[in-house]
Amino acid sequence: MPALRLEGQPVTIDDVVAVADGATVALAPDVVGTIARSRRVVESVQHSGAAVYGLNTQLGAGRDTLVAADEIAAFQNRVIDNHRGSIGDPLAEREVRALVFARLVGFSLGGSGVRPELADAYARLLDGGPLPEVYTTGSVGASDLALLAEVAAHVRGTLPFGAGEALAAISANSYSIGVGALVIADLRALVDESDAVAALSLEALGAVGSGGSLAPFDPRVHARRSEGRQQTARAILSRVAGGLLDDGSRPKSVQDPLSFRTVPQVHGALRDAIAHAAAAVEAELNTPGDNPLVVLDESGAGGALVSNGNFEPLGLVLAFESLRVAVAHAASISERRIAVLSGLATPLRRAGRNAVPGLTWYAAADTLAEVRHLANPVSTSGTTLSEVEDQASFAPLAVRLLQRQLSLHRQILAVEALHAAELVASLDEGPTLGRGTRDLAAELVERIGHFDTGRNLVAHAVKAVSSAGERDSIEQ
Repeated sequence: MPALRLEGQPVTIDDVVAVADGATVALAPDVVGTIARSRRVVESVQHSGAAVYGLNTQLGAGRDTLVAADEIAAFQNRVIDNHRGSIGDPLAEREVRALVFARLVGFSLGGSGVRPELADAYARLLDGGPLPEVYTTGSVGASDLALLAEVAAHVRGTLPFGAGEALAAISANSYSIGVGALVIADLRALVDESDAVAALSLEALGAVGSGGSLAPFDPRVHARRSEGRQQTARAILSRVAGGLLDDGSRPKSVQDPLSFRTVPQVHGALRDAIAHAAAAVEAELNTPGDNPLVVLDESGAGGALVSNGNFEPLGLVLAFESLRVAVAHAASISERRIAVLSGLATPLRRAGRNAVPGLTWYAAADTLAEVRHLANPVSTSGTTLSEVEDQASFAPLAVRLLQRQLSLHRQILAVEALHAAELVASLDEGPTLGRGTRDLAAELVERIGHFDTGRNLVAHAVKAVSSAGERDSIEQ
């Protein structure tokens, strides 16, 4: 995989995904120059003797207590060790790489005041490692201090930290930004999967009964509406194209249930929320969150260290909070479509002809209850620590809950897809399905009845739905 070169250009979510998946990172000479100029500002302030938070003063409530010059080196280690309070399961390797990359991008912006050597040490972690073990829990979202301290402790084994560098290494929301970017990428895939399953369910509704109206997806209905809604409507029409729903002479009901009819509105709102959150993640990724912040003069010859609160990412957290609500709505209408399809499958169950257990619907309903619970806000959870550090966003928790929601939502979609595929397969004369649903239905039908538990069947269906969402033959 080719190296990603940081040259001062905006870094995107796709870049984070590429690095998480193994791309290495190189720093362009101009970026190294910016980092070096930033470091000279720090060294100049240090030599001046002016009191600067974390450079020559203690942290938190000790902010007004100076650190003696001969204690600066030892102070760096104390900062790192005191913040290594994270607990829980280790992050996945992809997540650690995303976290390290987000912190490296922050260094490259020149606001951290670290030496180029330290930035290079972080880049080398992404070029063969070894990577540190970082634990899940311990940040309240006012910089991911505890998680980043594990990275810093790992790096100092090969490069001792200079004045102010320990604080610079941990003073960022790199978990929330880096892992948040990975979640955004997963959600982009999830909404495509949701469209694919909804399209198949719409065809099952039409094949077994008189439903399956395409009127709600008519472009005229969504004119001047949001891009997310228009994209979903186009995706559904594209996926069912060439199938039974294209037959204008087919008898059909005046209107389908709302869980079918409002797919553009609900999935479209999720798409719009994803776009908003993606913009928020990329804004945080491409702006320094350091405190104190090195601000370079326009000439680049000098600058200042400015105390600030940029480590408070509430705007980012609110975007994640909104996403969790949108995911809950998308999961909800999927479960409601399952209810409709399950009703249509009643004759199959009574005749003993079903292979999809009827109570997988109950499992989906149980799962939905958890998805809805996870939509509750966490940014209002409260403050933390002392009278000094008294505001926190709980951004990492917002990200972790979104990850859990995403996994659960995929299980609900899998149950829906299984119900739709079995209904279509139950007909004596199999209907013609659309070009964006027929492969998914065929894969599911081939596997239905070949698993000893509903759990294993749903696990396979999750993979099949994921593959359907990835197929690029659908024009959106």
